[in-house]
Amino acid sequence: MMLTADYHTHTTFSHGKGGPGENIEAAISSGLEEIGIADHSVRHLAYGVRNIERYFGELEKAKRLYEGRIVVKTGIELNLLGLDGSVDLPEGYGFDVTILGVHKAALYKNVKSAWALLFGADRKKITGAYLQAIRKNRIDIIAHPGYAAPVDYGMLGKACSDYGTLFEINARHRGLAAQDIAQAASEGARFVISSDAHVPGDVGGVSFALELAAAAGLTEKQIVNVKS
Repeated sequence: MMLTADYHTHTTFSHGKGGPGENIEAAISSGLEEIGIADHSVRHLAYGVRNIERYFGELEKAKRLYEGRIVVKTGIELNLLGLDGSVDLPEGYGFDVTILGVHKAALYKNVKSAWALLFGADRKKITGAYLQAIRKNRIDIIAHPGYAAPVDYGMLGKACSDYGTLFEINARHRGLAAQDIAQAASEGARFVISSDAHVPGDVGGVSFALELAAAAGLTEKQIVNVKS
């Protein structure tokens, strides 16, 4: 399998080491057809985008600049903020790709949610929070499932299947096992392979994730961004 698109990459707008243009040029050099920039949203205390208007504007500008060479997707990596499924999607911006994950440095909705999501002991509650977020919001991709907080992969896979959300296989965070992916797949989930690149040189670098997908028994039809 060969990667066609990498939707989860970071830039200097959060904690990446290159600008949007550098990631895009790296994607072109890697032979990708599409590239997404998805920096951390505003309630990530350490790495959140500080000027969302400038961020979105720069991505829209890049989309126009590279038209005809590569498809650029404007993205945002949201934080799961509450057990009720609250997320920090900025209003008034039409992002092409919305990615959701649990991040320890987020500004959570309340103490109860912070305790559950920070210390990650209650798999049932955390899974429920993901399901609520998927039901209430347009979530295109679940980022690094199981990272920072445990989840029920079968239940999450079923929700992804029901609502058209993609289950990510992340090349950077390697806690996901082949059996976890297979469990999500058995519930009808579809998948996306991501580099989660923090430097331009890592854009499209997903060999680990591709090997993991193969070990889980996934076919090309189950993964949206690969081809033969």
